[in-house]
Amino acid sequence: MSTEIAIKITNIEEVNPRVLQFQFNAEWTMDNTTVIIDHLLQQTSATVLESIQGADVYCVRIRYGVSEFLLNFEEYSHSCWLECATAQDILGLKEIKHALS
Repeated sequence: MSTEIAIKITNIEEVNPRVLQFQFNAEWTMDNTTVIIDHLLQQTSATVLESIQGADVYCVRIRYGVSEFLLNFEEYSHSCWLECATAQDILGLKEIKHALS
């Protein structure tokens, strides 16, 4: 039985010009990453290029316009962050932060 959670971003912190860290209104586990990814994609109109799963880390490479980003989830630290794939993607990151704010 699948349990959907209503997910909402409660805080976006710019860790540095290439990284945004997200906090949500609900606790999440690796089982909930699809809900979070879907929410972020809907809010930004980004598309998924690739998914990479590790033991306690999950990474989704996404495209927003001409920019590429890595959306990372780490279950152990309960962290979720979006980082630029290259330095040329910084402007796109600012646009995403604006779209999500």
